[in-house]
Amino acid sequence: MREFDLLQQVFQQNVRLPSAVLVPPGDDMAEIATETRSVLLAADSAIEGRHTPFECDPYVLGRKAVLRNVSDVAAMMNARPIATLACVIAPNGCASERIARLLLGLRETAELWGAPMIGGDLATTSSDESLRGLIATVTILAVRRDALRPVITRSSARIGDGIYVTGTIGGAWDRGTGLGKHLDFTPRLRVAHALLESLGDALGAAIDVSDGLGRDLGHIADASRVGMDVDLARVPFDDCVANRSPLEAIADGEDYELVFTARGQVPTMVEGVPITRIGVVTEARPVSLSHASVRAHWNGRVFEIARAGFEHGDANGTVRNNARCEESS
Repeated sequence: MREFDLLQQVFQQNVRLPSAVLVPPGDDMAEIATETRSVLLAADSAIEGRHTPFECDPYVLGRKAVLRNVSDVAAMMNARPIATLACVIAPNGCASERIARLLLGLRETAELWGAPMIGGDLATTSSDESLRGLIATVTILAVRRDALRPVITRSSARIGDGIYVTGTIGGAWDRGTGLGKHLDFTPRLRVAHALLESLGDALGAAIDVSDGLGRDLGHIADASRVGMDVDLARVPFDDCVANRSPLEAIADGEDYELVFTARGQVPTMVEGVPITRIGVVTEARPVSLSHASVRAHWNGRVFEIARAGFEHGDANGTVRNNARCEESS
């Protein structure tokens, strides 16, 4: 099982959806029209042992489950969260105190971001199942901030747009301990709103960096049917990856920064967060039937990075595609 192969099968069924679906599967959020206004929805899970270390305070797991969803809201630029639903799965025999800590993390974090937890479900596994850790799945609901403007999607990058990233990239997850800033980060919601107000129609496409900068740029390139050229010397890497190859750091993932395309003058600082231009959108250069080209320039060499990042998949549960930074001619 490979995550993105399965997702392509889902996306192929988008043509069957009713016309009320304004943004179908394949973006950071879906959007559906109702009689009075449209509603945006997204869902993300946080799994103990995958998204946090085992035996981590369950409050942290709950907090991260919500923050991951708020980051998806930020990626739509013209959206604000209004509510959350949470489903919790606990291993058989899990101490009630741990479940209570998880619920507290979910509730307090959701309230902090203006998306109170209004419902959900709680279930436990049977005794013969091997689940070791807690799982929290959060669904977030949002609405457009400006009802007259569309949300920003992955499919609206234009040839000639600059490529920009907020904050810093790399090192969010310590490979040895599983700790790091991915456990408690600030979704770039206020930055997104300020960028939309500042740039308006000059904004192109956007995504939050969760799978890795390389792979998430690949998602935009695929959806927009464009190519991309990135100068790795311009990417604002975190100080903690100073001694590592940038080709590895762009595949780390869990940065929860925004990467977006835009035309014209783009501010270099928004809400105290630096904005860095790292490349340009080009004509499409497909490297396969299913993947567009994202070329990274580094030390006089060119690499394909559209698949450099994280993917749920193989027998061990994941595929870490650092090795997919393939040199290009």
